[in-house]
Amino acid sequence: MKANCMKCKHFYISHDPRAPRACRIYQIKSSSIPSQIVKQANNGAECIGFEPKPQKQNKPKDLNDSRYW
Repeated sequence: MKANCMKCKHFYISHDPRAPRACRIYQIKSSSIPSQIVKQANNGAECIGFEPKPQKQNKPKDLNDSRYW
């Protein structure tokens, strides 16, 4: 399966403007997507550290709830 860093729980945005994309598992910070760097380093093998982000529960908000007003 091809790794999509944007959907991986290890991907994050760093505060370094020269290397804004980062991976916690491989400790990579880069201007390109971390999975591309991993693929280059592993002779074309895909990233094996990919884990999908947990899905958010899209519950409708109760607009009559006093917390929102």
